Amino acid sequence: MNDVVCVENLYKSYQGREVLHGVDLTLKRGRTYFLVGPNGCGKTTTIETIIGLRRPERGRVSLLGKTPGDKTLRPNIRVCLQNASLHAQVTVREHLTFIAALYGKEIADVTQVAHSFGIVELLDRRFGRLSGGQQKRVLVASTLFGIADLIVLDEPTSGVDLESRLSLWSSLREVMLERDTTLLATTHDLNEAEEYADEIIIMRDGGIQAQGTVKELLKQSGLVGVITVHSDASPQFLASKQVSERHLLSKDRRTTIYGYTDRRVLSTDFSYFQQQQIPVSERPVRLTDAYLFTYRGA
Repeated sequence: MNDVVCVENLYKSYQGREVLHGVDLTLKRGRTYFLVGPNGCGKTTTIETIIGLRRPERGRVSLLGKTPGDKTLRPNIRVCLQNASLHAQVTVREHLTFIAALYGKEIADVTQVAHSFGIVELLDRRFGRLSGGQQKRVLVASTLFGIADLIVLDEPTSGVDLESRLSLWSSLREVMLERDTTLLATTHDLNEAEEYADEIIIMRDGGIQAQGTVKELLKQSGLVGVITVHSDASPQFLASKQVSERHLLSKDRRTTIYGYTDRRVLSTDFSYFQQQQIPVSERPVRLTDAYLFTYRGA
């Protein structure tokens, strides 16, 4: 069976507010998926429904051909939720030894996982004495015992410094290369998703807006180029030049970024800004641009 997860027309409400509406999602075996979107778009609710922590109000969810929550699925999935933690006085070795025992693994497996994930030097330290990045590494490492069909990581690098984040994903990717396991992770970091995902799933307002590889998402967006205007004057200059092929992607006090679905319009605007002596630069389309374009419903 190639489909590990199959979600069809999923609806879910919370405290009278519709959180998910019509979510359709398929996760294939052995691939790494990143679920991206802003806070409140339904990422955590989606994964909690997939693993059986929430019940769908409407729709169908299949996990390895079974209903989420089926007790026979427990040996096949590993989960690290966003706010997961351990007792401050528990050592890393004690925790990993306990997790290993749950899956019938030996002490040697604890050492192997610790080596694979670069936390050998943390084994005899208490969890409460670890930095935030070290705690996340330990919790993610806990999902690597035994052979799982699905690993779910909810914001595994939230609040983690850049060096720890890079180290965590480098270690995880190396371990995952040896397994035929599906990985589903949520993140706010699009650079992280672009670097490590086989496919990226963009959520918006409780629904799936787009899904595909980085190359596919860039193509789906229809964007052909991006210009960055380094001035707060651009809106005034473009006010009389409204065209459907120009899309505002982001704006702050001094910088405005436009995405274009027609290169002729891009070239015209670029020349226009240069003629007006407004600082402007052009670059290729990035995942961040495709995400903003998709999320804004363009």
